[in-house]
Amino acid sequence: MSITSPIPILRGSSGTELQFEGDALVLRRTTEEVRIPLLAIGRIRPERRALAVELTHPAGAVPAVHRVEDVSEAAATLFADAVNATLPVRNEETEPVDGSTLVTTRALTESLQERRKRRDKIWAFAIGLAFLALALAVGIHGEWTIALQTLLVGPFGAGTIAFGAGMANSAYRQSYLPRYGITIEAERAEDTRILGGNFGTYVYTDLHGVSRSVYHKSSATTVQVAYHPDKPHTVTVCHSRLHTAGDAVLALGLLLLGLAAEASVVATTVGAFQGTYPGY
Repeated sequence: MSITSPIPILRGSSGTELQFEGDALVLRRTTEEVRIPLLAIGRIRPERRALAVELTHPAGAVPAVHRVEDVSEAAATLFADAVNATLPVRNEETEPVDGSTLVTTRALTESLQERRKRRDKIWAFAIGLAFLALALAVGIHGEWTIALQTLLVGPFGAGTIAFGAGMANSAYRQSYLPRYGITIEAERAEDTRILGGNFGTYVYTDLHGVSRSVYHKSSATTVQVAYHPDKPHTVTVCHSRLHTAGDAVLALGLLLLGLAAEASVVATTVGAFQGTYPGY
């Protein structure tokens, strides 16, 4: 039976979150996760509706400080008292280490994925609403059969185009990044099985020392990935040329199918409004 920690989770402005996790504090921002070991913490100061995590530092040096703003004053005080009580006892005769050297930062590629998912949902809702409005207009005009066709075929075509565009972008990255980017090994960190398939989260470290992850269907312990030197979050798993060519052909086929579906919607709806649709 697990026992939850009595130390509160501090939620600050702009999505910042500070949490106690065993032997460290974890500071999460929208784009990164900062892990601060207790050994690196000199003290924690509540400052009314803010909290400052002051790191250890050699004598005469200015300590590094991580701050969380706009939190509950009561929670900040409780958090500071509880964590300060868990800090390791230090020998006063020993020179303190520079706590900033013990802090690790990991980029949260998940946040980028979440933003993309949110953007995709907004676009999907807007497109679906547009086709619903068009179908209603056609139906009110007296052609409910064509309205139903518009409501079914229109979103299908838009979704097919979007999926094809995504595959085309993926095929482009598979072709471009291994030639002009930086290729390294990524190690498997997590396992997931979806519909009998083996998926894994693979972790790599970019040239700035930031740990990043990529999701890939594979059971291998390591995979080769290539990322853009100026945009390390832009990454692809390296594939053979045949695999990349196959993805490109499939993407083209999906784009053509989606465009054909949308063309039929345009033709039938225009014909319905003008009275020139076959059957009039």
